[in-house]
Order: sequence, then C-alpha cells, then structure tokens
Amino acid sequence: MKLAGHARAVAADIRRRAAHLVKDNGRRALAEDFLDQAEQRLSVPLEATSALKDRAQLVRVLYGRLDRLTQAAPTAVSPS
Repeated sequence: MKLAGHARAVAADIRRRAAHLVKDNGRRALAEDFLDQAEQRLSVPLEATSALKDRAQLVRVLYGRLDRLTQAAPTAVSPS
C-alpha cells in the first residue's frame, strides 16, 4: 500500500515536470506514455511477494524517469 502511494507521488512529480515541456517534445510524449503504463501497473492489486517486488521496481524506475526529466530541463538564464 505504501509503495503504491509513493509511486503515485513520484508519478505526480513526473507529470508536473512533463507538463512544463512543449507538447511536441519527445521527452514529454515518452513521459506521458510511461505514466500511462505505470498507472496500469499500479491498478493491479497486490497478491504475492513478486507483485511487491514489481511495485518496488516501479518506484525505482519512476525515480529514474524523474531524474532524467529534471536533468534534461533547461535552466533559466538570468539576463546579464
């Protein structure tokens, strides 16, 4: 239960970051596709230890996606 909540919180961060990208940006499209897949995986009820491992792996992957979006985000340049 806690893993699912944590995964959804990270997914929400990814969704917010992706929303700041222009619509035709490939990273945004990949993030949206990835989030759709993640939501499908989160909608499956946990029934076994293997499902817990899958959920933990999903959290790791979500953090990886968030890191990529964060690192790839252009930084604002202050006027000189």
